[in-house]
Amino acid sequence: MFSRFICCLLIILPLTTIASNSVNLETTMKNMGLALKQAREAATPQAAQPYIAELTELTALAKTAQFPEDKALTYREGLNKVLLALQQAQRAAEAGDQAKLKTALAEVEALRKHYHKQRKVSFWQLLFG
Repeated sequence: MFSRFICCLLIILPLTTIASNSVNLETTMKNMGLALKQAREAATPQAAQPYIAELTELTALAKTAQFPEDKALTYREGLNKVLLALQQAQRAAEAGDQAKLKTALAEVEALRKHYHKQRKVSFWQLLFG
């Protein structure tokens, strides 16, 4: 009896670990939006650095999410572009270059808008798949 319990436990534990690794993409994206807003509103490049770091971590986390098969490549490509722009923003913040920082963060905002448009499903796709 005890050995069956242990056996069942050993089978269930990995499954719960896999299930807990799923990313809540909606929450992650909202947190990314907030971090981007805070970075853009930071008074100095140094003040923006923690938000850029948080945004970089959240973007990396978002890349691990499950995407629809037909758009997974597009979304991951977009997240890679965001990570590149965030690297530029981080370098600008470290150098204290406000102009380059604003430009890099504006690029992140433009990418966000572009890829959010990709996410929308048309009425006809809902009806006919």
